[in-house]
Amino acid sequence: MISVNQQKMIVKENQVNPLNDTPKIDYTKIMNGGAREEILQAMRDYSFFYILNIPNFDPQAEMEAMKTFFSQPKDLKDKYASVKNNPNNSNVLRGYGLTKNQKGQPIEEVYNIGQYERRDVEIGDVSCKAEYISREPNIWPAENDFPDSQNFQPVLSNGFQIRMKLARKLVEEIAAGLEYSEFVEMFKEAEFSSFYLKKYTEREAKDNIKIYKADSGYSMKAEDGRDLSIPSHIDTTITLLATYSNGGLQALYKDSWYDVPSVMGSLMMMSGCLIEELSDGKMPSLRHRVIDIKRDRYSTPFFFNPSFHANISMSMSGKETETGKKYEKFGPWQVTQLHRDEPLLLHPQSLI
Repeated sequence: MISVNQQKMIVKENQVNPLNDTPKIDYTKIMNGGAREEILQAMRDYSFFYILNIPNFDPQAEMEAMKTFFSQPKDLKDKYASVKNNPNNSNVLRGYGLTKNQKGQPIEEVYNIGQYERRDVEIGDVSCKAEYISREPNIWPAENDFPDSQNFQPVLSNGFQIRMKLARKLVEEIAAGLEYSEFVEMFKEAEFSSFYLKKYTEREAKDNIKIYKADSGYSMKAEDGRDLSIPSHIDTTITLLATYSNGGLQALYKDSWYDVPSVMGSLMMMSGCLIEELSDGKMPSLRHRVIDIKRDRYSTPFFFNPSFHANISMSMSGKETETGKKYEKFGPWQVTQLHRDEPLLLHPQSLI
């Protein structure tokens, strides 16, 4: 996430929400190649859009799987926790993570799913520890671990595959629309791509200090004094987000914050700072945040990331990217992002 310290922004209330007009594009039209200009226009106008009528996408089943897992006792969830949260485990990036409030209770929980069911490389085959971890296999509950645990993997593996297929097609369509053929090749491996199951619980302002330290650059208060569950930020690459009719998500549009309408059964597509750089600004990134709605909130962001060795130093026009001034390849840059932005799963040195 890219943070923000001080910005002159206000929340618009008691007026028509311009985000109600955000385009809603049919999945089949995207997959058939008929939505190319709609996608680019939506990104120019709003920096995001909705995708509707996705075959085999079952948001209710995903919600139930998440609720069931996150409601289990701590000892059971610890079996699948990252090594940061359970030193007896060896998984670093995939699996369960959490952060606690001042009383020691979870206020934010996550379960990270990737594309690998087994690791197909040895550490000597790759460039560094981080690349090895990027190919970490998933960790799944056993079929008899808890009620309905036999449905957890099938439902959420299906959710991952739906998003992965859609994300690849969106990259192809964006590349064709921008006449930027190298864009597709950048995502060939996409090792760090992640499907996050997330649960946010009501919190007090002091609880946020435990997650985002004062020097992190994040503010955890809205202009009207409400607590935030997620601070104002910009994602890094391509995000597909399901909010399951949960409120709280806000987006910055023409220098004002607006509630993002929740459309059950849809996935939202937004791009991040790196995509904006690579596209010479033709795919603007979306600044967004989440208000603490003072009850349990579930969402599933899917981050489709370039390959570890993708060259991110030059934009589509051949101009040096801002990121490229320090990092030629995606993997080393992604390590710096994950260290800062994944406090639930990672230690600061987890990927080094």
